[in-house]
Amino acid sequence: MNTMSLFKNGNKRKAALVTAALSLCLFASPLPLHAFEVTIVKDTDIKAYQDAIQGFTSACGCSTNEIDLSHEDDGLEKAVKAHPDAFFVVGTEAFRKAEAIKNFPVIYTMVMPSETADALGSNVSGVSMDISPETYLSAMTKLFPGVRRIGVLSDPEQTGPFVREAEAAARARGITLVVKTIRDPQEAPALLAQLRGKIDVLWMLPDPTLINSESVEYLMLFSFQNNVPVFAFSKQLVDRGAVAALSINPYDLGVQAGNIARLLSQGRKGPLRAYAENPHLSVNRKVAAKIGVRIGNGINKTDETGSTK
Repeated sequence: MNTMSLFKNGNKRKAALVTAALSLCLFASPLPLHAFEVTIVKDTDIKAYQDAIQGFTSACGCSTNEIDLSHEDDGLEKAVKAHPDAFFVVGTEAFRKAEAIKNFPVIYTMVMPSETADALGSNVSGVSMDISPETYLSAMTKLFPGVRRIGVLSDPEQTGPFVREAEAAARARGITLVVKTIRDPQEAPALLAQLRGKIDVLWMLPDPTLINSESVEYLMLFSFQNNVPVFAFSKQLVDRGAVAALSINPYDLGVQAGNIARLLSQGRKGPLRAYAENPHLSVNRKVAAKIGVRIGNGINKTDETGSTK
């Protein structure tokens, strides 16, 4: 082999070594991945919405920008044209407008459950403001040992699907849900009269048809007159006379929605929907004692205000 051949072979070996080294560098230092971009859509700037947004951004692992539809009439249209990877929609009014979005994932929270019941699009994921019926029933049976009949006032157009699921969950526990259909808040007194002597607990749902100042007073009056505890959905109602309630934290809802966004960014297929998790329990022992209701031993002692969370 002559000198020229040795020189050529040496160059080939050097080139091969350089190519191998470059390949190793590329594998060892991959190009940065595209950040999952989410446009946050809200319809007002209230604290609950901001808490939900804070929870979302803490969990999603994504880059975000916000639009407020109360200030930007064409904000949603501009956002769609910008082609984000997903939309996070906070609030009922914003959700109604965002339902027109079909080609991008939409993740919602802080939306009235009646609005999301028919949201069947495969691109629509989210976290309900409702706590699961099973979670409610578990809390009630711990609070009120021996409960067998639970009264519910429900407008089928607002809380019908939830009540049907609750009826099935109650049957599995050997509990009967005594459901009365309400179409107008003024029907509350007559419907409550039909429940007299037939229920152990009155379960107050976040039903827009039922919940106003006047009907809430009727429910509390029924409770005191008939020694039937009210189990509600907010701490404020416990302060007004309900014996207990499970309530949700907007920040926690945002965290759940952020986790959904993270799953979608990792390739999970939607829709991904969930009930609210990590509810807070409030108990008013003073009201319970006043109406002669015994609280189960599994519940913590109250604090000085008469409520425990």
